[in-house]
Amino acid sequence: MFLKQEILNHTFTFPHLAPGEGSNEQPYVRFLLFVKKRPDISDEKFHEWWKTVHADLAVQVAGFGGHCKRYIQLHQTPNHRAELKKYGMEPLPYDGMGEMHLKSLEDWVAFQSSPAFAGKLIEDGANFMDGTLKVMMGYDNLILGSKIETSGGRDGILPGDDRLTPALKDSKL
Repeated sequence: MFLKQEILNHTFTFPHLAPGEGSNEQPYVRFLLFVKKRPDISDEKFHEWWKTVHADLAVQVAGFGGHCKRYIQLHQTPNHRAELKKYGMEPLPYDGMGEMHLKSLEDWVAFQSSPAFAGKLIEDGANFMDGTLKVMMGYDNLILGSKIETSGGRDGILPGDDRLTPALKDSKL
């Protein structure tokens, strides 16, 4: 109850963010796969293989387009890690993250169990990944930015909204 009272005492600039007004939960499940490269291959080979050969194999697997609404790869290079460390941040110990927007986890599990998935993608993963996969799943509550058309979502607060506070002229922002 204490937390609720604190929230109720807050004056919302964006009233649709207030408790009881709903949220902007997007109509998909976001599935994240954190991957590491094989220790015996170069960073260059890992990233090139994943974004070319593996990506092509993934999207051509029968059923992929029916189960997955969006597929993104995030590539973290040694330079990215060094930049984060330079500013006192600790990078996650992964070389990349695959992100998929799915209808549901159950839908993905059924697809992942298919012979088409197991045949091409699992076998190809051994060409560049070390086999260690960590996953995370959840929903997007879009606060700022445009919806993703292919995922069927709704816009958040859009850049340029007059209620957004611009950076001060004498700030470093």
